[in-house]
Formats: sequence, structure tokens, C-alpha cells
Amino acid sequence: MSTTQPSGRPTSEQRHDELLQLIGGMLLDVAPEGFRRIDVLVRMTVAVQDVAMTVYMPDGSTPDVFPPEGLTAAFQEMRQVLHQPGRGTWFSARCVVNAPVRIDITYNFDHDPLFTPPVPAADFARDLQVFPRDDAYVPDWLRAKLVEASTEEQNA
Repeated sequence: MSTTQPSGRPTSEQRHDELLQLIGGMLLDVAPEGFRRIDVLVRMTVAVQDVAMTVYMPDGSTPDVFPPEGLTAAFQEMRQVLHQPGRGTWFSARCVVNAPVRIDITYNFDHDPLFTPPVPAADFARDLQVFPRDDAYVPDWLRAKLVEASTEEQNA
């Protein structure tokens, strides 16, 4: 099976793997030597990007390490790469790097990403315009946000 499309462009699976390598490399570049684990929680809509990063050292300490430049953009592209027509894309992702180089990533397509502080309901409505979902893939919490956004728009 070929991993490139007839146009010569990489498939989304191939681009996902490339982005995962890029993300892992960026995280390793900023992690202090001897780290035990890097834990990154990403919450995104097209309007809001929230990236929280914690580095754990073997002694249990968590030094201040800031997400590297370019990390948010890589995750934004990952949302595009993983978009499935009718199914939408993910709202949050957890990326864990265990020393020395094992990287695990999970994507949340269905549950409220629980932004802190909460983002306006209109941000979710806008996200659905960019990454549409069939009705069967709109979870109850998101349906409620869409009703809220519609109400806010009517009252504006």
C-alpha cells in the first residue's frame, strides 16, 4: 500500500506521523536533561488555543518549562490533518513523552475540552463551520453550546 497520494502529497496518516515526530523533537529540545516525563494538554478551537505543559523530574519536581515556539502551530495543523468529513476533529489532545523518547498521544473528539476559563459558545459554533460534523457526531454538550451561541447571536 502506498503512503502517498497520486499527487505525490503525503497522506494524512503520513503527515500525522511527521507532525508527531516534530512535536516530540520540540518537546525534547526544551526539556531539562534527565527529565522523567513531559505531559502536554492541548485544548483548541479555531478561535482559541490553550497549551499546558508540565515536565516531571525523577525527584518529583516540576521545573518551569514553557511550551516551545511552534508547538501550538503544529497542533493546529494536527487538527486539520485529523479532520474527518462528517466526524469533525479533536477538541483536546494529551501528549506524553516518557524518557528517553517514548511518545504517546490521545485525541478527544467527543468530550467537552473544559477550557479554563470557559470560552464563548460562539467559538464552538465557529469551529463547527471550519470542521463540520454530521448530526450523529455532535455530542450533547456541544449541541447545548450551539444553542447557547444561537441565543447569544439573537440577543446581540
